[in-house]
Amino acid sequence: MLDQPDAMSPLERDGSIIWVGLPEREAAKLRELWLRDEIGLQLSVEVRAPVVVGVFPMRIARYVMDGLALNGSNGSGGLLHPLHSLDPEPALAE
Repeated sequence: MLDQPDAMSPLERDGSIIWVGLPEREAAKLRELWLRDEIGLQLSVEVRAPVVVGVFPMRIARYVMDGLALNGSNGSGGLLHPLHSLDPEPALAE
């Protein structure tokens, strides 16, 4: 629930200002995430003003669980080998 449903707040980055339809407190959090490159902002192409119409994550997944590592790290930089087994106990060769 927003206290001000019609609020517009400016977000500034690298000398550019864009507008988001949020009250100041919520816009400040959005700006913080945007400045840390945690999120991206999609701007409207329908209007001539730089207005935010979408928010999307910049880092889709920070950790990839592969069934072997319990701490969220598989030691491969987040990428699984195509032939990597997700079975924690691979079958032994006979």
